Amino acid sequence: MAMKSITRVFLPAGFFVLSIAASTAADTEKSISTNDLTTAWGRAVTPENVWREYPRPQLVRGEWESLNGTWEYAIVSVEADEPAKYDGTILVPFGVETPLSGVRRKVKPEEQIWYRRTFTAHPRKGSRTILNFERVDFRAHVFVNGQEVTDVPHAGGNVPFSVDATPFVKDGENELKLLVWDPNDTHLGGTGKQVLTLRSCFFPATSGICGTVWMEVVPETYLADYKIDTDIDKGTVTVTPFLKGRVRAAKVEVSVLFGGKELVKGELGGSSDAVTLVLPKPLKLWSCDAPNLYDLAITVKDSGAVDSVKGYFGMRKVATALDAKGVRRVTINGQFTYLLGTLDQGWWPDGYLTPPSADAMRYDVDLHKKLGFNAVRKHIKVEPRLFYAHCDKVGLMVMQDMPSGSPNHWKPNRDYSNRRYGFFRRELKDVVDHLRNHPSIVMWIPFNEGWGQPTADKTRFTGLWLKRYDPSRLVDGSSGWNDYEGGDYVSYVPRFTRKRSAPCAQPSFDIIDKHVYPHAVMFEPNATRVTMTGEFGGVSVYLKGHFQDPLGRPHLLEPVEGGVWRERIWKRYEQLARPLVKMAHDGLGGSVYTEITDQFWEGAGFVTFDRAVEKYDSAAVRRLHQEILDAAKAGAEGVLGKQ
Repeated sequence: MAMKSITRVFLPAGFFVLSIAASTAADTEKSISTNDLTTAWGRAVTPENVWREYPRPQLVRGEWESLNGTWEYAIVSVEADEPAKYDGTILVPFGVETPLSGVRRKVKPEEQIWYRRTFTAHPRKGSRTILNFERVDFRAHVFVNGQEVTDVPHAGGNVPFSVDATPFVKDGENELKLLVWDPNDTHLGGTGKQVLTLRSCFFPATSGICGTVWMEVVPETYLADYKIDTDIDKGTVTVTPFLKGRVRAAKVEVSVLFGGKELVKGELGGSSDAVTLVLPKPLKLWSCDAPNLYDLAITVKDSGAVDSVKGYFGMRKVATALDAKGVRRVTINGQFTYLLGTLDQGWWPDGYLTPPSADAMRYDVDLHKKLGFNAVRKHIKVEPRLFYAHCDKVGLMVMQDMPSGSPNHWKPNRDYSNRRYGFFRRELKDVVDHLRNHPSIVMWIPFNEGWGQPTADKTRFTGLWLKRYDPSRLVDGSSGWNDYEGGDYVSYVPRFTRKRSAPCAQPSFDIIDKHVYPHAVMFEPNATRVTMTGEFGGVSVYLKGHFQDPLGRPHLLEPVEGGVWRERIWKRYEQLARPLVKMAHDGLGGSVYTEITDQFWEGAGFVTFDRAVEKYDSAAVRRLHQEILDAAKAGAEGVLGKQ
């Protein structure tokens, strides 16, 4: 077999991969592209079993029905009316472009998608029928029995929305339609890695219904949502309910349980809009090592009707503090904590942005724990709520990115960034409101590497607002670059260069974050902001039968068995990760390795894109990671420790 060369590939996102070079003539039989790839979970999907789990784990009711499965669809011009005949069937909740949808067609900005199905309802007096949509990308009108239910079409492809269909639903069979327009990366919304024209490290666009569609029946007065605020110093939890219906007449009772035993109970009184409960001591705190969760029961009573929901919350405190050397580090519940995570982009070969099943999604979370990571950077994507619920349950900290706008940061478009800023802020608030009750989320990251990022003043406004709006979490405002307060920023004139900005005495962010590939590089530890290496690594190997390149380009593929690739990539990973031991001891607050799974043409995962082959000895990886965590603890506490 001909010798293989090692090629360094630099991509516009700052992504570095150590990859196997294009093959020589002697390797032609191995130099193939695999464009059809699926997962074991995807192969098990049927219209009858697709995404049947209750999708809202922190607000659970008993009377609900999934509307996932086989729908009709039609793709027409944005100038056209609804067609008399639809194109065929599609499997919801998978985007039109995905293999699991059964359609696999690219949708253009000048086109729109019609969806249609029937459902059975038996409305009763004193109840309301709510239709819920976990994710529709991008703008959606909802129609029931020929009448539009949406007062204003929902715009934004990252958070759920609901409509009250009560006035339009009849007893028996009903018709449900959606009209969806998705401009993808040509518009102002947060699209993350979606692009219409594939290039570098970006992935195929995903259009239309991409999350569970479901129906629930609620009383006339019901709990639409609630907000949790915890204070471990005072030992309290504050629950703010958001009601719909006869709000003034309703009585709200809140109970907190642990291990099935009721601990404390209270109710809203008078004109108050929240109830604060004092929990018995000792508190059951949430952490990575002990992810304790309190159960929550909320009851809304009005005119004899009762809305009973179940949820949960975690008691934990996220902050920063100076260590023994005067270096600022992250603390969880007052304990110095190193954030050891991966970059998790969360794409799938068969469902793209939509995991093939909840079990598949939970596999990715569990793999982090198996490898000894305590954190994950959820990279420019918002997952289904069941993802965060599993992180809550197993104790995996989440650094949540805001899905970015246009990634064209090589040639900055200040006009574009200014035009999208208002919509971005609205989407950011929606994402924070949507995920706020999950204790596993410890950090918000509004900007990734300058993608769609505005100028310095609006960047600062964003950070200051976010820290004020949600003081329970840290903010890494500018992950990678365009940090105008002492970190790196990109100077485009006269040419692309990365420079260091002047330090800011009162920065608007908690983290100073450096991205360099492949080696982990950090800003000097300091007393003002926690220093992190927000991306590094990218040790790639492409395995035959488990790799996918949508562009059909040849890559030199390694056999799963019989090669030396396992030993080679482990040595390379150890070479890149072991310096973190000393860096963590000296003041590095966290690191993010790229990445947990292969993604299309990116082969740098700990597991292949189809999640079929785990590339590393998990015990060896876990031992190395424990050294990093031990060194960080020793350094923070002023102990010599390992370096």
